[in-house]
Amino acid sequence: MRVQNIDPSTGELPLLAILAAGGSAGMACWTASIPFDVLKSRYQSAPDGTYSGVLDVYKHLMKEEGPTALFRGIRPALIRAFPANAACFLGMELSRKLLSSST
Repeated sequence: MRVQNIDPSTGELPLLAILAAGGSAGMACWTASIPFDVLKSRYQSAPDGTYSGVLDVYKHLMKEEGPTALFRGIRPALIRAFPANAACFLGMELSRKLLSSST
């Protein structure tokens, strides 16, 4: 169990490992979902009648801007994702620990 840095006496991960896990999970989530978010945002912000649907947005985007356009805006999303998800994951772990110790 020492390989995973789990404390053998308590079976718990250290604080830094919990923060890293939450932050990494948030970044992975945004990396996978940002293309869909870009398509949604383009569709919602276009004037009525510009696109016939999300697939039409995708076709126009690929033709005019290429595949990298699907990841436009990923930097701020990833910068925000790590601390936000690390804190959320830590809060969930601390709440779980607190609630399980009170029963």
